[in-house]
Amino acid sequence: MLKRLEISNYALIENVSLQLSGGFTAITGETGAGKSIILKALNLLLGDRADTSVLKQSDKKCFLEAEFDISGLDLELFFEEEELDFEPSCIIRREFTSSGKSRIFVNDTPVQLTQLKSLGERLVSIHSQHQTLEILANNFQMQVLDAFAGILKEVQQYQRSYRDYRNKVNEHIQLKLKDLENRKEKDYLSFLINELKMADLDHTNLEDLKIKSELVENAQYISDNIALAKSVFDNETFGPLNGIRTLLDTFEGLKKFDPKYADIHARLLSLKIEMDDLANEIDDQGGEFELSDAEAQQIKEKMDLLNSLCFKHNLSEVHELKALQEDLQSKLDDIDGNEDRMHELEAEIEQLKSFLTSSGQEIAKKRSSRTEQLKQEVEKILSGLGMPDAQLQIELSTTNELGSNGFNEVEFLFNTNKGGQFLPIRKVASGGELSRLMLAILSILSEHKKLPTLIFDEIDTGVSGEVASKIATEFVKMGKRIQLISITHLAQVAARGQMHLHVSKSTGADKTTTQVTELNADERVNELAKMISGEQVTEAAKENALHLLNIS
Repeated sequence: MLKRLEISNYALIENVSLQLSGGFTAITGETGAGKSIILKALNLLLGDRADTSVLKQSDKKCFLEAEFDISGLDLELFFEEEELDFEPSCIIRREFTSSGKSRIFVNDTPVQLTQLKSLGERLVSIHSQHQTLEILANNFQMQVLDAFAGILKEVQQYQRSYRDYRNKVNEHIQLKLKDLENRKEKDYLSFLINELKMADLDHTNLEDLKIKSELVENAQYISDNIALAKSVFDNETFGPLNGIRTLLDTFEGLKKFDPKYADIHARLLSLKIEMDDLANEIDDQGGEFELSDAEAQQIKEKMDLLNSLCFKHNLSEVHELKALQEDLQSKLDDIDGNEDRMHELEAEIEQLKSFLTSSGQEIAKKRSSRTEQLKQEVEKILSGLGMPDAQLQIELSTTNELGSNGFNEVEFLFNTNKGGQFLPIRKVASGGELSRLMLAILSILSEHKKLPTLIFDEIDTGVSGEVASKIATEFVKMGKRIQLISITHLAQVAARGQMHLHVSKSTGADKTTTQVTELNADERVNELAKMISGEQVTEAAKENALHLLNIS
């Protein structure tokens, strides 16, 4: 329900502040006073694109704000999906300047225009003789039938499951296409991984293998130099050990003459011990680097394999092969995971299809059982609205394929004249007829579903006094269930409003301004009398106005 509307610096409006109530509110005013401006301002708050040329003062920004009571509209999920804070009282604010800069807020959270439009469609529904497109949509017609049949919750559950079903079917199709692409890749990945597995990278110490490989490659060089070193130590004439022994014997005899010779002898003795240790170490090394031909060949083949794999995969280091194997295995696991997911989806799709089939068939039965009664009720209201010969035909067809509406498709056919032909609504009804049909349908819908605020923009144009009274009666009846606002030129309709707002225009020295006021009892009498008789208000018009107010 629209509780409050603030408009500042828009077209002819400087400042307007409206406090609205539930039930039926009538808005009247002379042609050109600005009723359409208020409606356009509201449309901006509901998501229309802004036209900055209509700013009353271009150096000031336009400010629009509306407060809605949304406690009964089941919008919690919408707010959650849009990541907005849900409050029973929803405040929408929009500001824009002549330069085109615009800001939109929902409960003080900035939002995009698309979000605002999506929210606006859930808050207010506007209808005029020139804009009743909603009734032409098959989805709306189906919604009317479902509400009348009392199966809206069943249909919502079905549609949630159907969306899940379609998503899973689409996911399965995508995975199947991907699986076809992956088959060759899977074979190639498996081949590459098997090549790497043959290298046994997990059980290979790459650094140790590299050292051994270098030893194998340089075995002769190492062997020759070890042999040379041994020959140096083993030389009886020039070997270092023989020289040290000779020096030790020499200073053994001299150390008794001077302590410094004793010190040299001690140092020579230490050197001999080190040289003996080195000789033994060299002897040991000679055997340590000896590998059998089979071992050497095995090491060579392993290194050749690793180097070949590095070259194949454009890697510079052997240790990078292990990371490559893990990456290839991860890709292969993803492909295998796709296959597993496909099998899961197939089971889920079958389960959902079984539920949808059962639920869709039950929904179809309930729809079929209520089409005739819905037709009769619409025709009854239309008869009271001055269309006694109007007939509605609800064609509920059945398909074999699951759809978003189950197994049904619906088309409302309309015939406005006795003996005429039933045709789709868009082909047969005039603006006035379409408006009254929409009113009849919304009146019935409001009995079965919580509707947003309904605004009727002069849908009673061109109708007789008696029909106007019938329209007003429908407005009052609907106003007991929902908030309904009607912009009207008919006194019979305006008199029945629980609240009466009057739009007027005043012209000063250099500007024209639109105002909106709530009329009190006396003001209503005068306004209704003026609507009946024109600018010259007669006593008869006043009496007529009082009569209209009394029957309201």
